[in-house]
Amino acid sequence: MSKAFDHKNIDAIIHSRIRLSILGLLATVDETDFNSLLKEVNTTKGNLSVHLSKLETTGYIKIQKQFVGKIPQTTCSITETGLSAFKEYLDMVEELARRTIK
Repeated sequence: MSKAFDHKNIDAIIHSRIRLSILGLLATVDETDFNSLLKEVNTTKGNLSVHLSKLETTGYIKIQKQFVGKIPQTTCSITETGLSAFKEYLDMVEELARRTIK
């Protein structure tokens, strides 16, 4: 009999629909701007901001704020730490699927 799947090892920061979507998108691009993320993730500005802050606090993403002319622009990119954590998360989900889907 194989060892039981330990749900406690799931990264709680990533295991949110919105944060998972953010990391999934950022893993496929060098960087993207706030408005593009807003459109792709399909949430509110406030909600997206909260989730981006959590990901930045854990070191999973980098947020840069600058002005383009007089217009503020926020861009986000995934860090090596974030990419590694995201891959580990996906590996855990794949392992769980392998154990349960026959």
